Amino acid sequence: MRIRFTYLLFGLFFFVLSACSNSKIDERLVKKWTLVKVDGFGPEKDKILGINTIYFDLREDETFKGRWYDQNNMTDFIDLEGKWLSTQYEDKIDLFLFYGPNQKKSIIFNITKVEGNDMTMRISEIDYFFNAK
Repeated sequence: MRIRFTYLLFGLFFFVLSACSNSKIDERLVKKWTLVKVDGFGPEKDKILGINTIYFDLREDETFKGRWYDQNNMTDFIDLEGKWLSTQYEDKIDLFLFYGPNQKKSIIFNITKVEGNDMTMRISEIDYFFNAK
């Protein structure tokens, strides 16, 4: 009886483990997204904002390459590479980017809209508009 219970526990453990590791990615996000506009800023700020140079290349194998603002100097950019995942909510999608050695650093973005080749992220009440290329 004890052996059957142990096998039952092992079976349950592997079932839960396989269910957790079977994450599905949001296919709408699997594209190379390039920043094309930041709400409230005109074209005179395009270079500082990184228009057409900020990007996220989200791949189907859950890896990514990208360029984002350097947290120490918001007018400089850093290149990122690592793993990504997303979580769908009713009114938004959370995009998690894990980067750096052993993907110990992370950034979380709130995506408020994904339609075709257009995506909008909201960061500190400012909308960042991306286009897939």
